[in-house]
Amino acid sequence: MSESSLPWDIPSSWKPALEAARAGGMFLLLGATDSGKSTLATILAHHARAAGRRVAVVDADVGQSSIGPPTCVGMTQVLGELSSLDALQAEAIDFVGSASPVGHLLQCAASTKMMAVAARSTGADTLIIDTTGLISGASARALKVAKVRLLDPDFIVAVQAEDEVEHLLAPYRQRARPRVFRLPRSRAVRPRSREERAARRQRKLAAYFAQANSVELPWEQVPIENSPWTTGEAAPGHLRAYAEERLGCEVLHAERRADGLLVIVAGDPDRDGLRALGEGFGGTARAIAAEVLHHLLIGLLGEYGETLGLGILEAVDFRRRRLTLATPVARPDQARGLRLGALRVARDGTELGWNEPGAVG
Repeated sequence: MSESSLPWDIPSSWKPALEAARAGGMFLLLGATDSGKSTLATILAHHARAAGRRVAVVDADVGQSSIGPPTCVGMTQVLGELSSLDALQAEAIDFVGSASPVGHLLQCAASTKMMAVAARSTGADTLIIDTTGLISGASARALKVAKVRLLDPDFIVAVQAEDEVEHLLAPYRQRARPRVFRLPRSRAVRPRSREERAARRQRKLAAYFAQANSVELPWEQVPIENSPWTTGEAAPGHLRAYAEERLGCEVLHAERRADGLLVIVAGDPDRDGLRALGEGFGGTARAIAAEVLHHLLIGLLGEYGETLGLGILEAVDFRRRRLTLATPVARPDQARGLRLGALRVARDGTELGWNEPGAVG
């Protein structure tokens, strides 16, 4: 693709950043929602490829993912001509579990680092990392600082309409590394409404689960990474009956742990009864509402903790200790763990609800 035929409106002030891309390195992109970061990533990748660089892209925009399904950080190499990140197929993904980084800052930062390591393992000498549009407030500062520390990028490329990203760039004003490029937005950027962004997530999730099959797995095979559920010793039936008396609701599952008792309940447990129940077991009692598990988006993990793919938790048989999942993963029996997300979805991508942070752990 010749420079004269490029399909983008590229401001002349972007030239230093494009020259840097031709020289190679790691580029961390910052900007608000609808600032054109994905287009910028595409343009940087094009110029790096044109200079003979080996290029990989990490898409850490978990809400509006181009590489891989929403709620994940995706990675892929750029091996040919590129007009849009949407044209790329993910080579690897890491499941964050939410379409927003708020409440999931640690997982967002860790997943971005994991995919950057995966990208480097391909031999890429130029790595372009797109990020979410979260740029305001303490959560944005915490997340961006963590990513800079974990990734150690050569360059930060901030695209902004005015000075909305400056508070994120302030820590690096006197540093030799990373070098900061401040770019104005392209005139071609078209904002999308909240409804358009939600519809895009639904389409991508629907496409991901279009070939999903139902599978049943024993939960001993797939211990849960980010919840106390499955980490303790199953409590006998008489203990569950006692817990029901104290809580005033049905107890579907109970397990004893070093710090007390975990119960999964149908209904609203009595808070005083929950506190007394925990004291009776030498710690605290923690209740998880069974409804927050219904249609929960999950990540299936391999033996090294890698994300094999996504699934939907469609049913839990607490008596038989088995899980029914919908997943397109070809060999779900090879999963060795699960990571629970915060989003509840149907197979057609419809968002059924969001769990508050801590609802399952």
